[in-house]
Amino acid sequence: MVTVMWSLVWAYPTSTNLTPSSEVMGDGEVRLEISTVSYGGLFRSGTERYTYSQFGWRWLEWGLDIYRYPDEDGNYKTRLAFNVKARVLREDKNRPTLALGILDIGKGLTASPYAVLGKTWGRTTLHLGLGRFCNNERWWVAAEYPLNSRLWFVFDRFSGHDGYSGFGVYWSLTENLEFGVALGIPNKGGNDRAILLNFSWTR
Repeated sequence: MVTVMWSLVWAYPTSTNLTPSSEVMGDGEVRLEISTVSYGGLFRSGTERYTYSQFGWRWLEWGLDIYRYPDEDGNYKTRLAFNVKARVLREDKNRPTLALGILDIGKGLTASPYAVLGKTWGRTTLHLGLGRFCNNERWWVAAEYPLNSRLWFVFDRFSGHDGYSGFGVYWSLTENLEFGVALGIPNKGGNDRAILLNFSWTR
């Protein structure tokens, strides 16, 4: 169950460390990403691998996600899923951004609807989300803060005894390339810490 849940929230393109954000891609924008998530240590057996794409059109974005994750016997499985997200409200001086989305759209999968609010105060952007993942209602909070023009810090917390708090740093290597690393601290003692590595290209 934990593996499936993290396939949903670690591997979402317009996300913070762990959770969907209120960001919606710009019209005509394309984003490709590769991520790995390791539990208990970097690149240990059972590391999850994700490849996913995202496309923006007007106030919509959608994408195809490819998940590679181990089952209870340690055998890797591959799963394909679609996602879609729409900007319902655009942020202005008096109101936040509101985005609505659905993850894990596909044959044999349980779709996961969610909603996220986002608001910027000064240099900090905050997100507050609510959704249904693995047949459970979840909430999350996140904050993004730029350290300089090419480096920023991201914190988020995903609810539940199998949820995590994430602490990440992301670098803009070039105008189009980005690399990030995040540490996930489990909400419940006894669960393994998680390490996320993310490499993305945006045009």
